[in-house]
Amino acid sequence: MAFGLFKKKTFADSVFTGGVLHTLDPETEGSTAIACKDGKILRIGSDEDVRPLIGPDTAVTDLAGRHLTPGFIDLQGNPAARVLEGSYLRLHAGMSAEEVASEAEKWADRHQPCEFILGFGWFSDEEELPAITEACGDIPLLLIGEDSVGMRLNGAAQRMVKARAEAETFEVAITPAYVFDTVISMDYTAMAKKAFAIAEDYARRGYTSVLNLETCTYFDNLYRNLLLEFFQAGCLKQRYFGSLPVKRMINPLSVLYNLDRRRTNCSELQGLVNFTFLNVTASSDESDARCMSETYLKELCAAAADKGYSVRLNALDKPMALTGMGILGGLSTAYKKAAFTVAFDEEIADEEKADVYTGDVYEYPLSGPLPLAGSGEDMLTQLTENAAWRLGQRQLGSLMEGKSADFAVFSVDPASLSTPEEFDALRADLTVLAGSVAWDTSLGETAKDWFAAFDAQMQEEIEDEFDGYDASGGNDGAVV
Repeated sequence: MAFGLFKKKTFADSVFTGGVLHTLDPETEGSTAIACKDGKILRIGSDEDVRPLIGPDTAVTDLAGRHLTPGFIDLQGNPAARVLEGSYLRLHAGMSAEEVASEAEKWADRHQPCEFILGFGWFSDEEELPAITEACGDIPLLLIGEDSVGMRLNGAAQRMVKARAEAETFEVAITPAYVFDTVISMDYTAMAKKAFAIAEDYARRGYTSVLNLETCTYFDNLYRNLLLEFFQAGCLKQRYFGSLPVKRMINPLSVLYNLDRRRTNCSELQGLVNFTFLNVTASSDESDARCMSETYLKELCAAAADKGYSVRLNALDKPMALTGMGILGGLSTAYKKAAFTVAFDEEIADEEKADVYTGDVYEYPLSGPLPLAGSGEDMLTQLTENAAWRLGQRQLGSLMEGKSADFAVFSVDPASLSTPEEFDALRADLTVLAGSVAWDTSLGETAKDWFAAFDAQMQEEIEDEFDGYDASGGNDGAVV
C-alpha cells in the first residue's frame, strides 16, 4: 500500500463564522467566515467553506452577524514612555543647567520619599554645570541625554555610581548604559500594571499592532524586556514594533550594529515583538545639537534601508523636511519593501516640493495621531491596509490567505461611519492576535485581571525553579 497517498487532514486552530468580513480584498469581500492556523489565515469564505477545517481541537467563535476587520495599527504610539510616565523627570530642549536643577528640586519635593531622580531629555552641553552637580542635596540625580549618549550626575549620584563601580570585580566604564542597567532600579510591578492598562485601551479600540516612537533606548529596552515576559506567559495583546532613535551624527556602523542587535533579540518571538525602524530626528540648524548634514543623512538612511529597515525622519524645520523627502524618495525606488516617512508639523505646498523627488514617501504630523478623513471605508483602510504599508509590514492590514491572522470584531459597521469622531469612538467586541482571541469584552476581563493572572504565573514559575533544589550541593546534607 502506498501510504504517501494518504495525507493527514489539516484542521484550523481557530475558526470565526457567521460574520460580515471586511477583508479589503475585492476577491473575498462579502465572506462570512475565516479560519486560522499557526498564526496565519488559512481560509476565507462562507461558513460552508471553512466547516471542513473544524476539527476536535478547533476553537470556534460565532460572530453572530458582527463585523470583522483587519486589526488597527497605531503608527504614532509610544507605549514604552507611557509605561514609565511619572517615573522620570522630562527635560526639554533649550533648558539651562539652572532650569534643570530647579525642576529636579521640584520633582524631589513632589515625590517624597525619593531614593533617586532620573531625568531624561535635552540639557546643556556646557562642560561645567555646578547647578546640576550641587542640585538635590543627598538625593542622587541622574540625567540621561535624549540621544542616550550624554549623561550628567549630581554629587550624590557621582558618589553612588563610583561606589557601585568600585565594588565590581572588574574594571567598568561609567557610561549611561552602565548607570541605567546597574544603578537605576525601576518598579517592574508598576510597569507591568501600566503595560496591561495600555494594552486594554488598545484592545478596546480594535488595535492589534503598535509602532513605538520617541523613546530613550534604555526605556525601550526595559519595555521590551517586559514584553518578553508577557510573551513567555502568553499574555501579549498587540504586536509591538520597536524603533531605534538617532538624534545626533553617530557613526552609521554603530547605528547599524545596534539595529541588528535589537532585531536579533526579537528573532525568536514569532513576529509578536519586532524591531524594524530607524527613527531619525534631525535639524538643518547648525546651532542645534540635532543638526545633520545631507551627506551624513543619506549615508545613514541608505545603510539602514540596505539592511531591510524602514526609516522615519522627524524633521525639525522645513529645509530638513525637504532634504529628507529627497533622500528617502530616492531610496523608496530601490527598496520597495521598506517604508519611508517624513514627519513634519507644517504643511508643505506642492510648489515647494517641485524640485524634490519625493517618490513613495509618506508624510506624517510630527506629533499627535494621524488624521482620519473620508468615508467610513476610507478611514478603515487608513487604519489597516494603509497603515501596514507605512509600517513596512505587508503581511498585516488586510485579510488574505497566508497573511497574519490579526483582526478586530465590532457590533457596529465601521464602513457606515461618517466622521473621524465616530470612528474614534468605535469600540471592539473582540480582538484576535495571531489567530487567538486576545480580548473579549463579553468575558468582562480588565487589565487588573490580566496582571493578576500574569503575576500568579510568574510566581508559580519561580517556585518551580526552586522545587528539588538541594541547598547542600547534592551531598545529602553531609559535611564536606
